[in-house]
Amino acid sequence: MRWTSRLRPAAMTLLVVMASLTGGMITASLWPVTVETDYYAAEVHLSPGWGELSSIGTDTVVGSVSAEFAGLAPGVRIEPRVKPEITQLVQSGNLDPSTLDVSAAERSRVIREAATGVGLRFGGGALAGLGVVLLGIGLRRRGAPGRRSVVGGVLVTAVTCAGVGLAAQRTYAPDRLESLRSTGLLELAASKRGLLASVEERADEATPYLRNLLALSSALQQEYAPHRIPTETAVKALLVSDIHSTNEYALMRTIIEEQDIDVVIDSGDLLTFGNVEVGVSDLHRSISSLGVPYVFVRGNHDASSRTDTRLLEQMANTEGVVLLEPTPDEYQEVTVGGVRIAGFNDPRYFDDPLRGDEDNQHEARDQWLEAWGERPAPDLTVSHEPAAVDDVPGQLRINGHMHRAELDGNRIQVGTFTGAGTLRHFIGRTDGELVGQPHTFDVLAFGENCRAQALTRYQFRSVLSGSPTYDSVSMVNAERIAKDVDEGRTCGGDDLEVESVPGE
Repeated sequence: MRWTSRLRPAAMTLLVVMASLTGGMITASLWPVTVETDYYAAEVHLSPGWGELSSIGTDTVVGSVSAEFAGLAPGVRIEPRVKPEITQLVQSGNLDPSTLDVSAAERSRVIREAATGVGLRFGGGALAGLGVVLLGIGLRRRGAPGRRSVVGGVLVTAVTCAGVGLAAQRTYAPDRLESLRSTGLLELAASKRGLLASVEERADEATPYLRNLLALSSALQQEYAPHRIPTETAVKALLVSDIHSTNEYALMRTIIEEQDIDVVIDSGDLLTFGNVEVGVSDLHRSISSLGVPYVFVRGNHDASSRTDTRLLEQMANTEGVVLLEPTPDEYQEVTVGGVRIAGFNDPRYFDDPLRGDEDNQHEARDQWLEAWGERPAPDLTVSHEPAAVDDVPGQLRINGHMHRAELDGNRIQVGTFTGAGTLRHFIGRTDGELVGQPHTFDVLAFGENCRAQALTRYQFRSVLSGSPTYDSVSMVNAERIAKDVDEGRTCGGDDLEVESVPGE
């Protein structure tokens, strides 16, 4: 009996907590709060799904946006309504990002109104849940529940609501943002039926669509990203990989111009099958035309044997190119605007029998580490294959090779900029249609303290077929994935320094 008497209050408390949570979630999910700005109206409500915990998601006229946060709180869904004239503007493809701007005052007011409204609905639902519990107690007792039960239930409900509110406040703090993703964005491109004769001309044709994508994604980030993530950056790097002999540098020039890129970092496989003689569309001339430093490490497709250095020699003589490992006995550290970049070549070559041999990659890594010695860690450490950057120092580790964009801790795997170019392969959809690999690239921004700020990832398709289609754009809070940097450093500008690091 003593155990029963002790367990009964705990069981009752748990019952009230569950009833309050259930009632609050149901009410705040089914009864949305309506908020408005000059350009938008939106309904805000909680999401009951476990898969949407600690996230804020919305489906907009320009795609689906989801922000994921570190913490544990109910998910939030936003259902916006956009004025018809703005919808027409987006559909026209002549998008001015300022059209989508929401002032800081409007944003603060809307957030405050939405939080208050959702909180009141959750509290009302929680009290309704408590009422159901008290009603059950009354029916069981065949009379009104006792005062102690009512007061205790109200206190437990109040504490439950306060706990949920505090968890939401802490979880949805701007500095706890982990990633911001937009999918289905936007298919702005109208169908292009005429195929152009030249690969380079087709890439030129695609630049207006890419320019619209960049403008639209910038507007989305300004709209949905927390303001503690700085919009002013000191240095911007464009990360590309696996170009595979295809000249789409007109697209790359567009990105450099539209995004104010300070340096391009290419993590290898500029060629295909180790064939240096096939200079498709004059890659070297196009690289020289970019107007910013082009930092390069060799990939496994960039040589035909372990001793084949022909591409490295050609790249060394290409204006604007800086090699991180120009020869097997020498490495280089490249500093752009104070951001330090280092790395090493893929030890493999095309048709190397040691395919997938991690020991081979680790051996190349260890040789670089030995040469690097006690030097300060780079901000970016670059190589071609994933295993090569295992346990290397640096704020962020960069690799390509896999033809798909991924994140693993502080390792950034860059997808293929050209959809694998002449090495393109296709995947089958459920309807039987073959779909080519997407084109992907990343824009990495650094702050004045030399710390990585934001990683913006783009994915699109069908550039060379003449009908580019944009799959997605996502923004990751790079501060949450990057390793710490030394205090007291200052970055900014586009000054270029190259320092030799002799091998052992």
